[in-house]
Amino acid sequence: MTSELLQLLEQEARVERDKTLAEARARAEQILAAAQKEVEVLQAEHRRRMEGVRAQARTQAASAASLRAAALLLQAKDEAIQSVFARATEELGRVAKDPARRLGLFRLLIGEAAQGLPTKRGILEVGPGDAGTATDVSKDLGLAVEVKETPQVSGGVRLTSEDRRIIIENTVASRLSRARTALVSRVAEILWGS
Repeated sequence: MTSELLQLLEQEARVERDKTLAEARARAEQILAAAQKEVEVLQAEHRRRMEGVRAQARTQAASAASLRAAALLLQAKDEAIQSVFARATEELGRVAKDPARRLGLFRLLIGEAAQGLPTKRGILEVGPGDAGTATDVSKDLGLAVEVKETPQVSGGVRLTSEDRRIIIENTVASRLSRARTALVSRVAEILWGS
């Protein structure tokens, strides 16, 4: 009887053990399934976040590239405009060296400088080598000025009133400098349209 009882107890223990093991396996499978679901959810969320980060990075890169391209275009346009003004300055320099055109240039510059200014006993300063031309033009325009050469004036004239309170500088460089602001937009329009 003890042996039967022992066998019965062993059998009950095996059944109980198998039942507990089955429950434990079922619970482990549930935990594993839940963990796998959680991993899938986390992976999907991570993928979405990474896609967002990549999209944001692409947008930032495109924006940076667009800004860089705009800056390069602006720089190229500025260089083109500077080139136009450099060529204009060179051409004006050639005009100043041509005696026939130089006389007309001095007539214009001196005439404009003298407009509305009392020139009697004034001083007309010109660059080195321009005193003869300036004297002839002054006489032709009926100006009673003293003509002086100075290295401080180049490509034009500086007219000072008798009382020395009014000084008018009218040089090719100063005119181009004053006109530059107004001309930049016009040059840009000519080069690239409106």
